[in-house]
Amino acid sequence: MSRRLLAAVALLAAMPWLLPARTAAAAAPAVPESVVTCAECGMSAKVANRFTARIVQGGNTRYFCDIGDLAAFIERTRPKDAAAAVHDFTSGEWIDAGAAFFVIDKKVFSSPMGWGVAAFRDRTVALGTPLDFEALRKALR
Repeated sequence: MSRRLLAAVALLAAMPWLLPARTAAAAAPAVPESVVTCAECGMSAKVANRFTARIVQGGNTRYFCDIGDLAAFIERTRPKDAAAAVHDFTSGEWIDAGAAFFVIDKKVFSSPMGWGVAAFRDRTVALGTPLDFEALRKALR
């Protein structure tokens, strides 16, 4: 990589507020907490769990023990200017919820609150019929 390109990458990394909200939300927190409280149901959850989700709004981060709880929270509160992230079921990495593909299968995915929802970065590896986030919210109503 050229020095200019490296300098530009370093500058962007040092100023995360320059990144779009969706990209910043999908990135892991600087100091990840290991256990959080779900903003929807109050249950404790491990941040690293593949069903854990989060939403960032106005500099505040709320965590959810289950992707279904994230969908329920959004349906109930209709947050403005928020960015949501979920774990890619395959890799465990945080990804933008708006770009993810979701599969509902309670027999395959034993999620903490029983929603049975898993998220995938890649539609081709989704285990079942993939839904976008809006279709997931409608399906869980």
